[in-house]
Amino acid sequence: MTGMETQLAPGFLVASPQMKDPFFARTVIFLLEHDHSEGTFGIILNKTADIGMADVYAELDIPVAEEVLQRGLPPVLEGGPVTPELGWLIHSLDWAGDKTRVFENEVGVTASLDLLRDIAEGAGPSRFLFCLGYSGWGPHQLMKEIQTGSWLYVPFTSELFFDGNRETLWETAIARIGIDPAYFSPLTGGA
Repeated sequence: MTGMETQLAPGFLVASPQMKDPFFARTVIFLLEHDHSEGTFGIILNKTADIGMADVYAELDIPVAEEVLQRGLPPVLEGGPVTPELGWLIHSLDWAGDKTRVFENEVGVTASLDLLRDIAEGAGPSRFLFCLGYSGWGPHQLMKEIQTGSWLYVPFTSELFFDGNRETLWETAIARIGIDPAYFSPLTGGA
């Protein structure tokens, strides 16, 4: 077991330019849990879903206050291909509930209808992302993918959650580790 294997979470995975899986190409994933014997759990932060927050609220039959609608709701994100009907809220810590898991005293993650209701009423956190589904890896699977060059690791920073544009998050994340994506070239034959 390497040192990195136990220290990935909390942190971020950034799909390398060589990522072959089209679902994960150019994604940034927040890693919540990583254990070499249990596996890894993460949520994609920059893949927009085909539905909006208004659709989610309508499906759950939760009314949204007019002032909340006027401020605007962020897009729904695809957190990953696993259990896409399950929603996760990543949020600032000005709201916390019994089910909130706090990371680095900077960001919370909650899967709760109470939080969705509070947001709809204008009483939720000042900043949040709503993600459907999650991304998961079995024991040792992620480390193998990192070793083959599919993923790059970026240490935890709260800036990648709420600051900036979702569409340019991949470039922002990869630049945090001093890499210009233009320097990558497709892998070609071996020696």
